Amino acid sequence: MSDEIEIRISEWGKICSAFADMFDGLGKVDISENMISYQSIEPHVATGISLDNRGRLLANMPLHSIETEFDIVQISRDKTSIKLIGNSTNYVYRIPSEILRSRD
Repeated sequence: MSDEIEIRISEWGKICSAFADMFDGLGKVDISENMISYQSIEPHVATGISLDNRGRLLANMPLHSIETEFDIVQISRDKTSIKLIGNSTNYVYRIPSEILRSRD
C-alpha cells in the first residue's frame, strides 16, 4: 500500500474531503467550490497553505513564492504532509511538529 493518497486536481470534491480530514482540529480550515485553505491559530507557529481548484498554490508564508499549477495532490496517510505535483515542479507542505502534537 502506498504511503500517500493521490488525487487529481479534477477530483476537487475528494481533495476537499481529504484536506478537511488532514487539518481537522489543527487550526482554521476553509473550503469552498473554488478554494481550500488551512491557517494555524495562536499560540502555534504561523503557517498555512491554500490551493485553488485550478491547482494554483497560494503560499501564505514569508519567502515562499511559487507560480505554477499542480495536477496531482498527494496527502500522506499519516496526515502530516501534502505534496503538490505539477509538470515542472513539486511542492511539499509539512505540518509543523508543534501543531501535530495537538492531535495527541
